[in-house]
Amino acid sequence: MVLKILLVISVILQLVAAIISVRLMTRTKYNLSWILFTVALTAMVATRAAEFAEVVWDKVFNVPQYFFVWMGVLTSLCFAVGIFLVRKIFNWIDRINHQQRLTEKRILNTVLRTEEKERLRFSKELHDGLGPLLSSARMSLSALDKTAMGNANRELLDNTNYVIEEAIRSLREISNNLSPHILNDFGLGRGVGNFINKLPSKGSCSIDFETNLKNERFDTDVEVILYRVICELLNNSVKHSGGSRIKLSLWQKEGILGVDYSDNGRGFNPSAMMDVGMGLSNISSRISSIKGTCDITSEQGGGMKAQIRINLNEKDGRSEK
Repeated sequence: MVLKILLVISVILQLVAAIISVRLMTRTKYNLSWILFTVALTAMVATRAAEFAEVVWDKVFNVPQYFFVWMGVLTSLCFAVGIFLVRKIFNWIDRINHQQRLTEKRILNTVLRTEEKERLRFSKELHDGLGPLLSSARMSLSALDKTAMGNANRELLDNTNYVIEEAIRSLREISNNLSPHILNDFGLGRGVGNFINKLPSKGSCSIDFETNLKNERFDTDVEVILYRVICELLNNSVKHSGGSRIKLSLWQKEGILGVDYSDNGRGFNPSAMMDVGMGLSNISSRISSIKGTCDITSEQGGGMKAQIRINLNEKDGRSEK
């Protein structure tokens, strides 16, 4: 009785496995190894069913012995050959995953380029449109004769001049943040140095910046993405780390463009900070989009470190500008 129950369970399980295998055949693009596995499972179902029939109807149902031998040979051959061919399925899966990663990188690159184009457009509109209007207003106010005014009117004029000067200064900062002109005109080293010099919130935090870059120019994607990432790291350290010192090294050597960054702030748990601000995952994905590597480490009370490496030969990052 126990043997009959076990045979029934075995037949049912193998039948279900064979049905699932047949249904999955289309997803494997009718790969030969999967077809062989399906045939082997079907042969096992037939073998178990024949054994069940012999046990239940042993006097009226007699299966020839060679049937079990041939089913066993067929099952063994299908599984053996299928195992040798199964690597094709994994290769196919690897190709699909590789294509998916390439597609994701292309989408990210497209988004980044579109974002930078919009930043550049807004920057030009502010600089070339609103900037001259404010400058004209300042010149008109400067042409007024203060000697013919009373003290109250002169004070009002001075305040108006001050407001316009602040508006022009803010406009330049906004335009520069949207699309840094020094980065576009003079390259990565000058662009990062200019950002550090104009960083408004660094306060008592000292920034040690070293670079061996002079007038080298690189691919636009490399320059813009690396500039944005460095600026984000600096802003995060100045605003959130509570540290007093930042070390930044930007260098190029033997076809590698590298960034070594560290601060002595309070540190953080990298896994818990993945979605804060720009996000560490976003930084890593941006660096990955230009075929670079980004390693960020930190611990509570131990500051943080970031190492970025970009293979310029692989990226073909050098650009004639």
